[in-house]
Amino acid sequence: MDFLKIYTIFSITLVLFFVVIPIAITIANYNPSTCFKKALEDLATSTALTRIPIEIQKRGELTVIVIRWLDLGSLPNSLLLPLIVSIIATALGLVYSLSMYIYRFPKIFALLPLLAYLPIPFVKPVALQIILDPDIGFLNRFLKIFRLTIRVEGLAAVAIYQIISFFPLTYALNLSYLLMLPREFVETSYSLGSSAKSTILKIVIPLLKPSILTSLSLIYILSLEDLEAPLIFEGYPDVRGLLSYKAYTYFISEVYRGFSLKAIGYTLILLLITISIFIAIAKYLTTVYRNFGVALVKPINIYRYDVKGVGIAVVILVTMILISSLIPTFTSLTYIIVNPLTLEISPSIVYLLDATRIKSTINTVIYTLTSLFLAIIISLPIAYWISRRRTFYRLVEALALTPLPIPGIAIAYTYIEMFRNLPLNPFNTPWIYIITLYTFRRLPYVYIVLKNTISSIPLDYEEVAQNLGASNTKILTSIVSPLTISTSLNGLAIASITIATEVSSSITIGGLGTTQGWGSEAPLVYMIYRDITVSSIAVTGVYTVAILIAILITITISRIVLYYISKKIIY
Repeated sequence: MDFLKIYTIFSITLVLFFVVIPIAITIANYNPSTCFKKALEDLATSTALTRIPIEIQKRGELTVIVIRWLDLGSLPNSLLLPLIVSIIATALGLVYSLSMYIYRFPKIFALLPLLAYLPIPFVKPVALQIILDPDIGFLNRFLKIFRLTIRVEGLAAVAIYQIISFFPLTYALNLSYLLMLPREFVETSYSLGSSAKSTILKIVIPLLKPSILTSLSLIYILSLEDLEAPLIFEGYPDVRGLLSYKAYTYFISEVYRGFSLKAIGYTLILLLITISIFIAIAKYLTTVYRNFGVALVKPINIYRYDVKGVGIAVVILVTMILISSLIPTFTSLTYIIVNPLTLEISPSIVYLLDATRIKSTINTVIYTLTSLFLAIIISLPIAYWISRRRTFYRLVEALALTPLPIPGIAIAYTYIEMFRNLPLNPFNTPWIYIITLYTFRRLPYVYIVLKNTISSIPLDYEEVAQNLGASNTKILTSIVSPLTISTSLNGLAIASITIATEVSSSITIGGLGTTQGWGSEAPLVYMIYRDITVSSIAVTGVYTVAILIAILITITISRIVLYYISKKIIY
């Protein structure tokens, strides 16, 4: 057996041991039917609030429009919320991407959604909460001129946040997939005299089926397991009924004494739903992700209609979508300098010098870099094996993508169950398990980047090396690895951002060890969650600064190290 086979088997074994086996052991140790029953019994105790979704109230001279979710009960709410979020977010992303593809909008319109997707965990939902505040929010300050205010409550606020947060992802998925399609489709339609509307409806949208289905499915999964918005808007009963919120709160309340059967039941429900969706879209996933993000770094070199011929309606629609998605990000960034509500200078720098915050920022950089390099080492042989269509490549790819649909909270549970009796367990050395969780939770992102890069490397290089007597080991280490790493720096930088801002693992395992002072082992995301739920406005600016610093340092160091490694291997 050659080195490549051994290396690939070793990588797959690690995925099995740190992802599949812990879940299997947890399920084996606890009767799934009992856990499901406990969770369903708990759901049955929750009652839907009988209230109308839109209510007009009078408060003095003000007319208050209250917008609520139509409460149907915990389980229906948990299943319906992701469905509505995925449909609306995908529709907005589709409209926006088609507009960029068909019409000649300024390049800035294609780039700004990337800024809107900038992850600032827990800070952005707080920013939206401030914007929608019925008394001092920006929106209502303007509306009060007309003696009108709008109050958005509970799941309605969660839905708004998730839609504007996930829209940039659906936009990038659709536009990247569009740029993979042969340009002749659209050019032929134009040449035959078709209008932009006809081209979109009859040519482009049917070809976009894989990316649309992938977008709907991924957004559903992301919405279902989201913990950011539920934890920020937890003051409302309908929010506290979400499956992800219940799984987390039962976990936190009983983690040191043992597992709550209800928590396991909720986790199994989440796991069952996400894996079922993943299986349904697996055949589209790698195809759609093949050129993911290309729209953000390359010009759209196709013939397009000038925007002036579209009419004012499309221009306004695209601008409104973009502004809505950018508002939480811009509000978060504004808090770095000044409190936009009071115009007071932000105390971000003073708060940032706190020992605990400095240490948690350093922790995040170390955890992220370590996890990124481990993910590269584990993913590289798998990506090479699959891109060259070797034996059982479909099965190997399925295993490589296994962590993608599994909620982070589910893997965190299983790690505590599997490793709690070891001398180095999650309670006394949480940093080991944080790094492990980061590595395997984000492994699919790294794998997809590497696989797409390897697939673009001409086979001629390898064939020449084989003719000169090079082994598979030599080809992988001296040709494929340096070329892959050196040309994947942008994609790996994006992957490192997803690692640094991972939420569910950070706030479960991340809070188990020391979380104070220079001895803190907690990542930055856990510190943001802990502090922002207590004094949200006061620390918004400092944590925006901290997470941006952590991301910047991580990207810079990873790019330098990876570039140096790739050149060192070559020479």
